[in-house]
Amino acid sequence: MAQLTSLRLAGWKSIRDAKIELRSLNILIGANGAGKSNLVGFFKLMNEMMGGRFQVHAG
Repeated sequence: MAQLTSLRLAGWKSIRDAKIELRSLNILIGANGAGKSNLVGFFKLMNEMMGGRFQVHAG
């Protein structure tokens, strides 16, 4: 299975524009309101889409 090594995320909730380098283990650290939960939410959404459950997630 291919591994995602980097991600550019722009315009997702509170994340204006971010380029993120990904490794086998990633730890999110930041102040309150920095967008950590929004980044996790993005990956949850992608997981639902890949599993064919987007309507369940969005509904």
